[in-house]
Amino acid sequence: MTIALIAFDGSENAMRAIDEVLNTMDTGKLHVHLLYVCEPVQMNEVVFNENPLLDMLSIKKAREEAGMVLLTPAKMRLESAGVAFDAYVRIGNPAEVITDFSREYHCDLIVIGTRGMGAIKNLLLGSVASKVIHLTEKPLLLVK
Repeated sequence: MTIALIAFDGSENAMRAIDEVLNTMDTGKLHVHLLYVCEPVQMNEVVFNENPLLDMLSIKKAREEAGMVLLTPAKMRLESAGVAFDAYVRIGNPAEVITDFSREYHCDLIVIGTRGMGAIKNLLLGSVASKVIHLTEKPLLLVK
């Protein structure tokens, strides 16, 4: 059994990553952990509100719910292919969450769809895929 972590952000490239896994792996021996990582709540989003803690929790809950909705097309694609999967939403730095998740769930492979922004933009903006490459010892499949 191969356990693959597919980092999904709702983009067309992320859907291509799912298709690549479905087209190249033995889906009968595959279990997928589908993961969406959303940004943490920033203090400036709640600092001037009457009840900052309650507002912080409601923002966090709303982001998690929106993340599950965002995963819907990916879940439908995996279901239609008959692939066993679990879907998760986590909050934090995407590269760190992906790497930590892959260790915690003993994933054999991390799959990420890349945006292909080019070397200059990646230097200026950084890239989740680039950061994961440096943070993990797991095999990584990058799909452009």
